[in-house]
Amino acid sequence: MSYILDSARLLKSDRIQKTSLLINQNRIEFMRQTMENIRYMRMDLSPYLLTPGHVMVDFSLHSSLQFHGFKHLITNRYIKKGCTTVVTVANVNNENDLLSSVKEKRQLMINSPIDYYIGIKLPFKSLTPSLIRKCKRYNISVIFVDIEEYDNLLSKSWGWIRDAMFSNPITLVPYLNEETYSLIKKQKTLQIWDKIMNEHRLSSIPMILKEGEPISRDVLMRLGIYPIKGDLHVGGQVNYNLYQYDEVHNLSDGRPSIDFDKTYPVITTHQGKLIQVNGMVSFIPGIGEECFISISGRFIPQSVTI
Repeated sequence: MSYILDSARLLKSDRIQKTSLLINQNRIEFMRQTMENIRYMRMDLSPYLLTPGHVMVDFSLHSSLQFHGFKHLITNRYIKKGCTTVVTVANVNNENDLLSSVKEKRQLMINSPIDYYIGIKLPFKSLTPSLIRKCKRYNISVIFVDIEEYDNLLSKSWGWIRDAMFSNPITLVPYLNEETYSLIKKQKTLQIWDKIMNEHRLSSIPMILKEGEPISRDVLMRLGIYPIKGDLHVGGQVNYNLYQYDEVHNLSDGRPSIDFDKTYPVITTHQGKLIQVNGMVSFIPGIGEECFISISGRFIPQSVTI
């Protein structure tokens, strides 16, 4: 089926672009400012702000959850907020736990109604070259490193870590329990982390990613998820949100500002199908697919060190 999303105000790179999109077989076939001469069924999107489906990070979907608890969490924490792809994180204590933890996470996500990537979170002391090599074997491309206040970031053999990532970099993301960190200590830890990552040319995120919040385009680029997810482009997937345009606050420079904790999309579409309309979620177990990152940071500017 082919149709046109007409007169859309598309949020792209923090700016609004007026565009129309031709959808064919659940793919974006064509985009341009107007399609007045093309005869297809049209959906007038002029009252809305159109955004790509959000990508969010998740630490709460555990294998011990029963189906009801899984459904409740993924519905209320993610889908209602316009999330169409989740980066769900498996807890790993050490290298010996890696395979079983990843298998349990994959088993849990079989029921997912949205697409997902699987990452892991492990203590700083457990980050080793051999674990990195095993992550590549199990298609894990994102590692959240749980840093305690007493961890000495300079004690790690980072050169060996980099060697283990040769030809297929894995992105390292700092994870700090903000309840135990003072603001000054947190800032200092992140500064040291960023300096080490740059010195050793490791693919990394220099900030904390918060659960249930849309991941920015820059971070998606570093992770290697963009533009497969988090973008609307010709040939891309039909994953999008519609916000009431009059509910979106516009700043003086023309950039829209959305409070994602208070402003929810009125419509969310995943793979061309409506999964949320005015807070009513259509939960279809198993239609979500596991996604894999081929190369971390492949679309970030060349001036950025990875």
